[in-house]
Amino acid sequence: MTQNIDFDMQAAWLRRFRADADSNLKAFALRLKEAMPDLVTVRESKGFFARAARVTGVSVTLGDNQYALEIDNGRLKATVAMVVRGITLNTKTVDPADWFARLSRETRETTAHARSLSESLTSFMGS
Repeated sequence: MTQNIDFDMQAAWLRRFRADADSNLKAFALRLKEAMPDLVTVRESKGFFARAARVTGVSVTLGDNQYALEIDNGRLKATVAMVVRGITLNTKTVDPADWFARLSRETRETTAHARSLSESLTSFMGS
């Protein structure tokens, strides 16, 4: 059942992005940045006479993977790169729906690992 809900959410996000990619990418990027400020980089560009910067992409670094989502000629472009010690070893372009699924899965795994470490530390300090 959870997989159906995840798929439905991913499909909804993809439809939403394609309807108005610029504003939705900005909203998604800001939401990610608020949730994980140390792990998220929001890329912006500003024209010479523009008043406000335009969000052009967002990247999330989790472990050795860097997930990047950007607008390329009006279309979403999603990539997953393996980065070790600051060096990008490979970058794969993936379907945006797959990108959302992979980011969601790795975020859950990272959260579970952090929770486990926190519980272990609390247990150690309490004994």
